[in-house]
Amino acid sequence: MKADSKIKSFFYPSSICVAGASSKEKSIGYEILRSIKEFGYTGKLFPVNPNSGSILGSKCFKTIEDIHEKIDLAIIVVPKTFAEDSVDSILKKGTKAIVLITAGFKETGSEGAVLENKILQKVNAAGARLVGPNCMGLINTLDEIKLNATFVAEKPAVGRTAFFSQSGAIGAAVLNSLRDTDIRFAHFISAGNKADISEIDILEFWQTDENISVMTFYLESFENGESFINKFIQGDITKPVIILKAGRSEEGIKAASSHTGALGSSDRVVNAALDQFGIIRAESLNELFNTSKGFENFALPKGSRIAVVTNAGGPAILAIDSIVKEKLTPAKLSIFTKKKLREIVRAEGSVENPVDLLPGGTPEQFKAVNEIAAADENVDAVISIFVEPVMVPAFDVIENINSIKSEKPIYQVVMPLPEFWEKYRRDSKYKIPLFRNPEEPAKVISNILFFEKRKVKRNYFQPGNSKIKSTDFITESSKRTDTGFIGHKILERITKVYNLPMIQSDFIPLEEITKTSLKINFPVVLKGISKKVIHKSELDAVKVNIKNKEELLLAAGSIKNNFEKNNIELEGFLIQPFIKPKHELLIGGFRDKSFGPMIMFGGGGKYVEVYDDTCLKSACLCDDDIEEMIKKTKIGKILEGVRGEKPADMEKIKNVIRSSAQMMLDNPDIKEFDFNPLIVCVDDSISIVDARIKLVP
Repeated sequence: MKADSKIKSFFYPSSICVAGASSKEKSIGYEILRSIKEFGYTGKLFPVNPNSGSILGSKCFKTIEDIHEKIDLAIIVVPKTFAEDSVDSILKKGTKAIVLITAGFKETGSEGAVLENKILQKVNAAGARLVGPNCMGLINTLDEIKLNATFVAEKPAVGRTAFFSQSGAIGAAVLNSLRDTDIRFAHFISAGNKADISEIDILEFWQTDENISVMTFYLESFENGESFINKFIQGDITKPVIILKAGRSEEGIKAASSHTGALGSSDRVVNAALDQFGIIRAESLNELFNTSKGFENFALPKGSRIAVVTNAGGPAILAIDSIVKEKLTPAKLSIFTKKKLREIVRAEGSVENPVDLLPGGTPEQFKAVNEIAAADENVDAVISIFVEPVMVPAFDVIENINSIKSEKPIYQVVMPLPEFWEKYRRDSKYKIPLFRNPEEPAKVISNILFFEKRKVKRNYFQPGNSKIKSTDFITESSKRTDTGFIGHKILERITKVYNLPMIQSDFIPLEEITKTSLKINFPVVLKGISKKVIHKSELDAVKVNIKNKEELLLAAGSIKNNFEKNNIELEGFLIQPFIKPKHELLIGGFRDKSFGPMIMFGGGGKYVEVYDDTCLKSACLCDDDIEEMIKKTKIGKILEGVRGEKPADMEKIKNVIRSSAQMMLDNPDIKEFDFNPLIVCVDDSISIVDARIKLVP
């Protein structure tokens, strides 16, 4: 993967122009220039202000044209009415990196959107790149650059974490809290309206930047989730990626015409896609940066067995609860370890897990006990909790544990007196990040182990992998229907192409059902068919186990009456062999507007929305994904055999999921589909007894 070389100029510029620099304190033009100078920028700085000779000791240029040196990065903070002219002048200089801080564009309505698009077209035509508008700038803390081009007063410390924020306010809040949170950055960027540069561009660049080890993102939208996850599908992204995605409400769910669409809410799609491709989704800013600190500052745990060391029972219980909640394992300490611990721990204390030193535990005891616990072969990581009592200073305990040399991570939770934090930042030899709550380390460990498990390279399905494509069927079908749904004959042909086990179905026009010459092998199922009916059971339009012609005519009459009562045209009937189901499954798919083709597996039948026993993933599956889809559902556990029942033929079910996903990947014209139910019979045969495929408009 090759990142856009122009993006390097945003983070590693040799010269910067600040168009709209101001001598007025507290103005954005003043604060950005002040931040750049006070942070110690190592390159050339060109403030532009027609009314000032110098600002903050730097010579001012009246116009951009007056600068006769190369400009690597332009930061524009002029009022909106002058923004386009400033961009024009910058582009004439040959500058390829522009940060447009100015607000008042598409976030304010159609007029602002028109101006934003006009500026973007000029930037694109010049082969340049744009961050913003309506953003708060960027940071590179590395010593060779020392760039803080934001209007936030804090001075971030150097780290190896990069942070992309779609929201300027969230970015400012994070930067303003640095002294309390000890977050350290290599890079920070506020994207604003994402008119040009988006999370995808930055993801690619940070992957190639050797100064970045962890990538973190605050996002409010995925305009192109499919392109984002494609970087992971192709194996281009190998560094940890942690995302805090805002917007979890169900308000954005559109009415869908299938069970699958109804179950696939927008936030559920985000969850499914990120989880599938090893992208950590944080629930809060605290978790976002705790996890990044876990990757950056601690040895990676090799497993999920966790020992807890404490001097207080309550916080230790919270830690154990969190360990269990995160599906980690409280470690079982060996007899040898317990004997060594008993030499240190008082008789009233515990040498089980959690190991309890009681409030009187000294710095030396804490160090020794953590060393012994970490050395146990049954332990993969240690969580050490210290609640500061009057008689034992927290600083000495924390520093003693910090000095331990161990290949296993030791995560320290400290609950000290308020003055501890300033002393630790000032006097600690190690300055290893600490946790403030006993529940936090387990979540960090869980996220790290999730990433380590997912980063193994997988072979994902790709569009066009099938031997036969059904483009011709889709084209033919789209000419024949006016509702978007594929007619029955075309549907049969498509399912045949993809070896999908569609049950034998005969369409009988309305006027043909009463003919005595009709040859039928009973028992059968009769279904009323109409383009306007999505769920047939709601109209009582499915009659099962019909044993003879008389029952068939009665069933047909009942269905016809139900349609007439609801003023719905009955187009005809489907007759299918009656099969006795052992299990009813759902396999469906839909095309998400951001993340593209999605696939769903779970329990089927008419109560599918009520039970909601489904697992959702991108249709770019691998065999491990299919296995996981089945195992994550309750019906999947039943299919494996419970209470002495014979397990189902799982390979047949997996093949249907595999073929359905390939159908979605091959045919961008398919908007959504339902195979519900897919019936598993006692003899292990499987049949799709009801299928719907809808095309994009």
